[in-house]
Amino acid sequence: MTLKELLDQLFRSHHQELLRFAGQRAGDAAEDLVQLSFLRLLQHPDIDTIANHRAYLYKLTANAVIDHHRKLAVRAHHHADLDEIDEVPSFASCPEAVLHHRQMLERCLQALDALPPLPRTIFLLHRFDGLTYPQIAKLLGLSRSSVERHFYTALEHCFAASLAQVPSSM
Repeated sequence: MTLKELLDQLFRSHHQELLRFAGQRAGDAAEDLVQLSFLRLLQHPDIDTIANHRAYLYKLTANAVIDHHRKLAVRAHHHADLDEIDEVPSFASCPEAVLHHRQMLERCLQALDALPPLPRTIFLLHRFDGLTYPQIAKLLGLSRSSVERHFYTALEHCFAASLAQVPSSM
């Protein structure tokens, strides 16, 4: 049996049950996770040595679900950080608070200038131009995960710089 025939048979035999399995654990991401499982199966150096293809596909799908949940947790953690940095000071605030926030913004802008070009560009494209990670990835010829990594590096750099030298009275 050729590799193509084997994959076709495995897909026809197990796709729906893997989809139900992933759907119970990952909802709307199930189809992508099952596809990823089949792609990972294709990357196996010698598929013929796998004793139980169905069990192996289930294990790949379960691992993909775990990875998916980990990515969601990381994103949720970083988006919580974004909420803090996104807060814009009210002009009705006291003059000291306005000055404090302007100084934080200035430090953040200086930190952006100090970043290497790629993370700075990705940060600006996402935060100021409103492009999504997939759009930026396509535009720059990078993977989505690489774009996310560069963005979060820039975000952490700006966040740390904005908090640096904060007066203790604030």
